[in-house]
Order: sequence, then C-alpha cells, then structure tokens
Amino acid sequence: MALSTKSCLSYFGSDSEVAASLAALLGDCSHITIPFVGGASILPHLRARSLICNDRNGLAINFYRALGGVYGDDVSEQLRQRCQLTLSHPDEMERAASILEDWSESRALESLSIIESAWAYWALCWIGRKGKGGTKHLGGMPSVRRTANGGSNATRIAAAARDLNDWAKHFRRCEWTDEDFRDCLSKVKDDRKTGVYCDPPWTGAGRNYLHNFTHNDHIDLQSLLAQLLDSTVVVRYGDDPMIRDLYKDWHIIQASSRTQSNSVKDELWIINKEPRS
Repeated sequence: MALSTKSCLSYFGSDSEVAASLAALLGDCSHITIPFVGGASILPHLRARSLICNDRNGLAINFYRALGGVYGDDVSEQLRQRCQLTLSHPDEMERAASILEDWSESRALESLSIIESAWAYWALCWIGRKGKGGTKHLGGMPSVRRTANGGSNATRIAAAARDLNDWAKHFRRCEWTDEDFRDCLSKVKDDRKTGVYCDPPWTGAGRNYLHNFTHNDHIDLQSLLAQLLDSTVVVRYGDDPMIRDLYKDWHIIQASSRTQSNSVKDELWIINKEPRS
C-alpha cells in the first residue's frame, strides 16, 4: 500500500516527516494506544496488530470511522466516491462549511449525515491551506500555487482522494475513540507488548488547536505516562525547557523536522526505556 499522501487528513503540527523513525521505536509492540491521533500519519508505519486511536476532535474521528468501515462498507465506499468528486473551488468550501454548521452528534447515526459530515471535514482539511486540520482556523479559500514549483491544489486533492482506499485498509486494525487523553490513558494495560505513542499539542504552537492544551494538561499527561512501567512509551514534543524538565528522568533524543514553510524545527523524542541502537 504505497501512499502518496503522508497524512490521511492535512493536519496542523503533523508528524508525517518523522513518522517512520518514531514508529520504529515501537517496533516490538503488538498493541499501541495513540491518545492524539491527529492526521494519522504514523499509522502506516506501525507494525502492531491492533491500535486504539483517540482524539478530542470528534469530526476527525467521525471521518476515520466512516472511512474505516465502522458504519459499514457501503458508507466507506460512498465517502471515497464523494471525496474523488471534490473540486478545488470556493463553492466546495462553502458547501462543506455549511454541512458542518448543521451537523450534530444527535444525527451521527444517520448514514447520510455521516457521509456528508465526513466528506465536509475532509474537504475543509484538503481544499484550504495545507496543515490547518484540527485548528480553530480550518477552511478559508482554496490554496492556490502561483509559482512553477510543485503541483496544483487540484492535483493534491486528487492524490489525497485516490489514497483513501489504502488508508481505509490501514484503519481496519484500529478502534476509534474521541475522549479526553486522561480517560484514554487510564484504560491502557501496562504490559511489555503494549505501547503508547503521544504527539500532544506542543507548548506555544499548541494554542492553535481546536481544543486548547494547558500547562496543567502537560503535567497531567506526564504523570499518567510515568505510571506505565512495562509498556513502551514514546512522546514527541517541540524542544522546550519546560518539557525537558518535566521528562528529565526519561531518555531524550534530540531530533528535528521541517515545518510547512520548510524551516527546520527542533523537537524531542522522549522514551521511557533505553532506545535500541
């Protein structure tokens, strides 16, 4: 399943550039919990047989459930067909935004609402400016490239739609939840074959997310993860003195990735066990 898109949803703060290396740190795990699944970039690189994928963003989880066949294979197929017909046009953005304004949890079991809302969220993530999924600034006008470098927005959307069939295959081993990370992590069975991958909102930039992540949230997250003594825990953060202090007793790998503007961003890969050389 060769994917041309590195994320299923074009998401803010994506780990897509480093996902393969991070997944390798969890290579011995047969079951992995992901409390902040975001754009799902790491999923194709994980070898675990089963995955718990969680996010507070209910619209993203609704999309993943629909694509993965949770609501039935017919819903997944209709959703993929709808995405393949999506145009890079302001009218599509308006249509998608209008659908999400009307969507509510009470309608989630109606198949038409599931398909419409799932398509609408996917469309807003991909038609507009890249990397705005999961933020307070989703939408806007279609992204337009005005140089000869790279492909067009229409090409990017078409590639994302074509990949959905392969993404759906990856999702077959996933269970999807949309709860607070505290509730998600409290259910993890501490076992040597169990892993946890955390890519939480970073300090500073994390304020752009739809669900804000406070200083106390960072502390609570570390406290919960520290209770997992047998499981393998991998945490990804932007380099920050507070985070270094919070995880000072853990193994820290200094790494870097590139932002959307192609600038280098220092980051920390934090592990509760000695990483294999």
